[in-house]
Amino acid sequence: MRALFINPGGIGDQILLLPTVKLLKEKFSDLQIDLVTEPRSTCIAELTSLFRKVKEFNFKDRNPNVFKLRELLRERPYKYLISTGSSLKANIVASLGNAELKIGFKNSLISNLFITHPVKLNEIQYAANMFAELLLPIMPELVNKLKDQSLIPDIRLNPNAIEWVKEIINPRIKERFHAKKIFIHPGVSSLSIKKNILKSWSPKSWAVLIEKLIDNQNNTVILLGGKDDLQTIDAIHKKLTFFARPKNFFDLSTLDLSLEKLSALIGSADLLVCTDSAPMHIAVGLGKKLVAFFGPTNPQKLLPNDPRFLAVHVDNLECRPCLFDKRKESCSKPQCLEVTPQMMMDAVNKQLSLSLSLYRKS
Repeated sequence: MRALFINPGGIGDQILLLPTVKLLKEKFSDLQIDLVTEPRSTCIAELTSLFRKVKEFNFKDRNPNVFKLRELLRERPYKYLISTGSSLKANIVASLGNAELKIGFKNSLISNLFITHPVKLNEIQYAANMFAELLLPIMPELVNKLKDQSLIPDIRLNPNAIEWVKEIINPRIKERFHAKKIFIHPGVSSLSIKKNILKSWSPKSWAVLIEKLIDNQNNTVILLGGKDDLQTIDAIHKKLTFFARPKNFFDLSTLDLSLEKLSALIGSADLLVCTDSAPMHIAVGLGKKLVAFFGPTNPQKLLPNDPRFLAVHVDNLECRPCLFDKRKESCSKPQCLEVTPQMMMDAVNKQLSLSLSLYRKS
């Protein structure tokens, strides 16, 4: 048997889909599963062995080649085709396949013209659980399980990547093996910036937090980022007030990191501090303790209900969360971004004090 998932979106979306794929694989152990996603997200294959093949298609192309997409979806015969999109366009895309069961979220009264099994969309829940509800036409017994718990993604690291991290980290920390390794990833996706989706914290606030953290010699702070984050990280450095770099602060943002290597670095952390971004989902998938800065997006949808994963946001704002529920881009005066460094520091201290039993991945 074969199944095909169509899941446009970034790496975070692919990680959030993993519990659904795993549940289907557990149900049918001989099932071969393929994924069609955007070119930027095909690297999800570095973090999981659940997919037989990961195929790419540029869903964001202004003039997508429908014939090419149809050919891609029909390369093999599938029993199940599952589309994760919630738009009518996603229903139509699913109709291009030749699977026995075409499953997707119901968008309108005409959804059943394009898919065989429309599923009612419930967005007010953790996104991994939302995706898993697409399996209800195949596995109706899931209904109770999905009500009782958050489905936490599971990421598997390559042993070679783990060894690479040791070679990178160990020479730097030397005698500081006892210190807590706190990784900071301040970046957001370039696509969100292009779309005027403001989810990032100010460089000044990141700099103040870093200085608070390195004041404690029991902490080692390590800055991470990718090519899209270099401008943000440069701005943070300009706001730091120390002249000689402290021995417990390192910047690894200049490393050319694959998704696999970034994940392995996060896997070596005692705590990750980041924004609502792909590294946040990686930390969840690795079961690492996490402090995530949230502005206009909804942590209820993006983080599982688990004490290891803590969202920090401005309380008592009637307008938040707004993004994607009420607005498609950020407003001109985003008060939700005004989280203070002390709020983040308090959250860090809370997470570092979590017991070992909570820290271990279940």
